[in-house]
Amino acid sequence: MKELIIEILKEIELDKEYVKLCQNFTDFDCSINLNKTEVAPIIKSFDSDFNYIPKDKTFLKETFFKEYSIRFFIGFKNGIIGFGFLVWKEGDINKFYKGNLHTLSKEIDSEFEKKVKYNFPIATSLVDFEQILTKIFSLFRA
Repeated sequence: MKELIIEILKEIELDKEYVKLCQNFTDFDCSINLNKTEVAPIIKSFDSDFNYIPKDKTFLKETFFKEYSIRFFIGFKNGIIGFGFLVWKEGDINKFYKGNLHTLSKEIDSEFEKKVKYNFPIATSLVDFEQILTKIFSLFRA
């Protein structure tokens, strides 16, 4: 399963595009601490199936592909935008693959951490937040 995911992400050039995001959104000193009310309409404009999980302070979407269940997570804190996932085969919850875009980028490109100041894009405004999400969602709809 991991190999298939990595191969797909190589085809969409996740590592290169994620490096660009991390290089273009690096102003940690001016990062903005966004709240659910501000980001919910933006996230829902891309995909209305994302729901807010208060306990984790993250947005989550669960979907299915063949015999696999997939959960996508969008987290945000102090301007840092995180994108995570969890994949497992139905009926076998004990075997799963999880990660986030920066760990996947490191697996695809061993030089990833040398190319970026921070492993995550950092938003300084709602406009930044929307631009970051626009790029991420465009990668996965290509």
